[in-house]
Amino acid sequence: MNTANALKKTALFSGMDDEKVALFASKSLVRHYEKGEELFAMGDQAASFFFIIDGWVKLYRITREGEESIINVFAPHETFAEAAVFGPMQRYPVNAQAVEDTTLLEIPRSLFVETIRADSDLAISILGAIAAKQHYLIQQIEQLTVREAPQRIGTFLLRLCPPGATRNIEVALPYDKSLIARRLNIQPETFSRAFKKLEPHGVHLQGRVAVIEEIGRLAAFCDVEDRDKPC
Repeated sequence: MNTANALKKTALFSGMDDEKVALFASKSLVRHYEKGEELFAMGDQAASFFFIIDGWVKLYRITREGEESIINVFAPHETFAEAAVFGPMQRYPVNAQAVEDTTLLEIPRSLFVETIRADSDLAISILGAIAAKQHYLIQQIEQLTVREAPQRIGTFLLRLCPPGATRNIEVALPYDKSLIARRLNIQPETFSRAFKKLEPHGVHLQGRVAVIEEIGRLAAFCDVEDRDKPC
């Protein structure tokens, strides 16, 4: 995989020229984590944010009752922890764990800040990306409170589709599908039934791979205007 090309497709890096993206790809660190290994803990210094080359990562907190609350899950070619890196506290507000064997690109905050200071146009582009992500978070809240379980699953699948794809897309899911269920506030025991309700809308589950016949058809069912969500 060409890491620079993959980075360029994320919201945060899409406004950069190819030379700058290549610089980030070359100066960042590649890290490997085994399934179940912690990336960082809540309260740790946020010195870097991350791009997933391969694998899945969950962000979570532990409630007062000692239960795990899933905040978000991230798939290959998504970035996460940017808000912590650029926030005033510069501390991670959640825990992060690899839910499968995972390879990440660890992008230092210092490198990003240095680049922004030298390029005001880039700073404006990043503000736009952050605004887009905030809009996405609002959509997520709406999804969990208004939409039915099949629509929540469909919207999640649309987020994982590669840019530009329109038909016959295969989306690999994590081995532990209950992770997705918990993220979408769906009871794990009803997840399979909810997923099956997507079949009339052109979505079929084959093992751990979801096959989407047509993006537009699924987007219409989920009432999504634009399937491309910020990573």
